[in-house]
Parts: sequence; structure tokens; C-alpha cells
Amino acid sequence: MDNVLNSEMYGQTLWLTMNRPKALNALSFELLDALYAALLDAENDDNVRSVVVTGTGKAFSAGADLKAQIAKYSPGEKDILDRCVEIFDVLRNFKKPTIAAINGLTCGGGLELAMCCDLLYANDVASIGDAHCNYGIVPGGGGAAIMPRLLPLPIVKYLLFTGEFLPAGVLRQYGMINDVFQQDELKDNINKITEIINSKSPIGLSRSKRVANEALDKSAADALYDERLASRDQFRSYDYNEGITAFLEKRTPQFKGF
Repeated sequence: MDNVLNSEMYGQTLWLTMNRPKALNALSFELLDALYAALLDAENDDNVRSVVVTGTGKAFSAGADLKAQIAKYSPGEKDILDRCVEIFDVLRNFKKPTIAAINGLTCGGGLELAMCCDLLYANDVASIGDAHCNYGIVPGGGGAAIMPRLLPLPIVKYLLFTGEFLPAGVLRQYGMINDVFQQDELKDNINKITEIINSKSPIGLSRSKRVANEALDKSAADALYDERLASRDQFRSYDYNEGITAFLEKRTPQFKGF
């Protein structure tokens, strides 16, 4: 039996590839459990400096596996939405940079999963939508709550109200997608980007990520104060001193993450 999630290291980047192509990488309990375990391991592994999530076949993910929900759910147990939200929270609050490599069809919970990542890249055949309304479902993992932070509200409402899909290139124009690459060039281009990311101070990126993630929920004054505190903390780090020393010595810094 094939693994529902494949793991592969490229340098210091961990690629997590959802591997349920016949089910369009629908988020089953088994796949969600595998993602959860892999993310926790990666967060505690100093050799992993960034994580990429992608899918096998023609889809990134078509969302929650409703067949699995109906087959397994019993009253009083966690349902598929509960499990999705747990994994989404882990990914959204992950201390290291995360990238969604959107390799094809992406909708529902698959889109919500992608939106938990810091950077979203897609290939030129990817189509993206919410699709919850097609089945009488209200988004529960960020489709209506997080998407307005990434797209203009009229575009969000179009996706929520129609269940239609838009090409990745269109969503790039609105700012949700960082870039779109040729289908066979997506992985190589993302690896080039993560090589740059991985060369930076891990603790510095973690602090910057946290401040940026929390800034939209604060006043400008509170966000600036939080940023100053994070900057002061970084002053006390090995990486800060290494960065300054490397600059003065005209060499590339070798950051260690503390």
C-alpha cells in the first residue's frame, strides 16, 4: 500500500507530498494524521529550515474527504472538520517558513490548507476555487475568514458564491499567489527560492514571521512595539552577531538558529 504522504529532503527543505492521486489528494483522517506528525517532527528538527507542501497527480487537494467523514464519524468523536482545523492551526503557526506548491486543482479544504502557508506558488495549469457552496457547505477552515486577507473582497465573494474556479495566473494578479511557473518547472523554481530562504537566520525568520502574522490583528502602534521587542531579542542572538561580523569581514554568514 502506498504511503498517503511522501517526505523528501532537498538541502534543508522538507517536501511533504500528499499521495492520494485517485482521490485528488482529498484530506482523509489518515492523510491529516500523517501531515500532523510530519509537521511536528519538522518543527523540532534543526536540519529542516523550510517546508513545502504539494500533491501527487493533477490536484494539490480537492479538500476534505467527505466519504471518510461519513464512513468513520461517530457522535462525540472528532469529525473531519475538527481534524482539519487542528492541522491547519499547526501549519498556520509553524515557526519555520512554509510554502504551498500548488500543482493542480485546489479547492475547499485544499485551498484552506494552502492558505495556511507563508508563500503560495502554482504551476500554469492550476485552477483554484472554494467550492464549498456546491455541496451546501459553509467553509470551516479559513475559506471565508482568511481568504479576505489574501484577496480583494469582491473576488472572495465570487469564489464563495459561485463555487467556480479561477486560474492561478488570475489569482497571482490579485496577490494571493506569489508566482506561477511552467508545469514541469514548479519544483525546481521553488527549490531555488528555498535555498535563499534557508541561508538566512532561522531564529530571525521565525521572529519576523510571528510579528508579520500578528500585525493585522493589532493597531499600527502595537505592531511596531511588538516588532521592536522582537528586534531587541534578535540583538542577543548568535545569528545577529554572526551576521554583523560576516558583514564587516566581507564573507557569507553561517547562521545557526540561536
